[in-house]
Amino acid sequence: MKNNLTISDIARIAGVSKTTVSFVLNNKEGISEETRKKVLTVIEQTNYKPTLNSKRFYFQKSFTIAVVFDKSTYRSDNLFYFDIMNTLLKRCTSYNYSLVYSEYSYINEKLTLPESIMNKDIDGLIFLKDIPLALISTLHHLDIPFVVADDHSDHTSLYTVKVDYRLAAFTAVQYLIEQGHQRVGFIGNMLLPSFYAQIFSGYQKALREAGLPLELSWSFEKVHNRETVELYTAQLLREKELPTAIFCMEDILAIELIRYLQKCAVKVPDDISIISIDDIILSNQIYPSLTTIAIDKEKIGSCAIDMLMDLINGKVPKNVVVSSNNIVVRESVKAL
Repeated sequence: MKNNLTISDIARIAGVSKTTVSFVLNNKEGISEETRKKVLTVIEQTNYKPTLNSKRFYFQKSFTIAVVFDKSTYRSDNLFYFDIMNTLLKRCTSYNYSLVYSEYSYINEKLTLPESIMNKDIDGLIFLKDIPLALISTLHHLDIPFVVADDHSDHTSLYTVKVDYRLAAFTAVQYLIEQGHQRVGFIGNMLLPSFYAQIFSGYQKALREAGLPLELSWSFEKVHNRETVELYTAQLLREKELPTAIFCMEDILAIELIRYLQKCAVKVPDDISIISIDDIILSNQIYPSLTTIAIDKEKIGSCAIDMLMDLINGKVPKNVVVSSNNIVVRESVKAL
C-alpha cells in the first residue's frame, strides 16, 4: 500500500464519498455507525495519517486554537490560570487541534491583536478574564468563534464559562463565622470591577445574614501586590481593635498577607485567621497552609474548549457556571 494516500484513496477503498471520510476524520455526526466503522477500519489497515497541510486544505481549517491573554495581566494571575491552560492543552489534543498562546493589548483605547488573528489563521479563540468592548466588536467583525473563560462581566451576548464568585466569597466568610469569628476583615482590589463587586457582595451577604457589622477600618479595596499588602496591613495593625479573621479575594494576596503578618510577629491562625479563594498550587505549600475555596479550574478549561469546538462546528453551546462552594480546610483558620 502506498504511503502517500489521500482522502480520495481512502474514500475509494472504503466505497464511500470523500465527504463521508471527512466526517469520520473530523468526528462529525451525520453518518451511520456501520459506515464510520468501515472507514476507520480502512484508515487503520492502511495506516493512513493525513498531513496537517492536507487537512487544512481539505477542511479549510487551521486546526489551531489560540489562548489569548491581556498583555497587562499580572504575573500572579498566571498561577490561577496554570491549571486551566494545562487542561486546555490536553482537551485540544483530544480534538486533534494545536494550541498556541498569544497576547492582545488595549492601551489608551487602542486595540492591538496578533497578525494570526487579524488574518484569521486561527479557527477559534479562548480569552482568559474579561475583555473590552472594542475587542468584542472587532472579533464579531472578523467572524472568529471565541469563548471567554473565567468571565466576570455582565455581557449577555458572549459565550462564557463563569464562576459564581459571590457564592465563593459567601461560603468563605460563612465558614469563618461558623468557626466563631465575628470580627472579619476584607482585603481585595478593584482592578476588575465586576469581579470585585461579586466578591464584596458575597462578603457583605455573609456578614448581614449573621447579623454582624461591616467594619470599614478592616476593609481594603486597593490591595493587588506585595507592596500594597504590606502598606494596608501595617495600617490595619495600628487599629485599636483587630479582626480575628481576614477574608482575601485571591490566594496570592492571602499568601503575601500571611508572610507579612509573620514578619510582624502576628501568628496565623492563633492571632488572626486567614481564608481566601482560588486554591492555587502554592496554597498547600506555605506555612500555615491556606484554607481556601477551590475553583474547579479543570472544568473551566474543559468546558471552554468544548464550547469553542461546538462554535467551530456550527453548533450553539450553552454558557456554563462552574461550582464555587468547595471549601478546602487547611491550617490558616482557627476555631474560636
